[in-house]
Amino acid sequence: MNIRNKKILLLMVIAIIIVIITLVMIFSIKPKKDNKDYFNMEPSVSQEKSEIDMNNLTNSKIAEDGLKVNTSEKIFNGIEFNDLKITNIKIEASEGVSIFNAKVENTLNKDLKGYLIYLIFLDENSNEIARIETSFPDIVKGNVGYITATTKKDIAIAYELKIERK
Repeated sequence: MNIRNKKILLLMVIAIIIVIITLVMIFSIKPKKDNKDYFNMEPSVSQEKSEIDMNNLTNSKIAEDGLKVNTSEKIFNGIEFNDLKITNIKIEASEGVSIFNAKVENTLNKDLKGYLIYLIFLDENSNEIARIETSFPDIVKGNVGYITATTKKDIAIAYELKIERK
């Protein structure tokens, strides 16, 4: 074998070793699950059957875009929970899914460390329509954050909203 062939063979062996090392690194490194990621997850909707009745317009109406929208003044005016102001509440339903969105203002005298909560949607007789687990995000004192939750229950007909810490 001449020197040129030896160099080519050596380069091929080095390239194969680099490819093998790269593949081993790719398949051996797994992302670390961190508790903080839990509070940044996108909400998911279970595979249960939808209970949304677009014909039941109790405390709701059908908007021009076809969404069923909650119209309860008791919810629309917002609520307070542990010195947090929950405002800009929007509850909409469409295509078998109800979506809850709200702004959370931290009026505490300290930063809020996010935690799990239950959103409890009630009818006019205080019967529970749905209980949804979600979380308050970390919110710096005086700032705002947002919460979102989804369900296949018809929360657009809710009259009242309560919050419980999990």
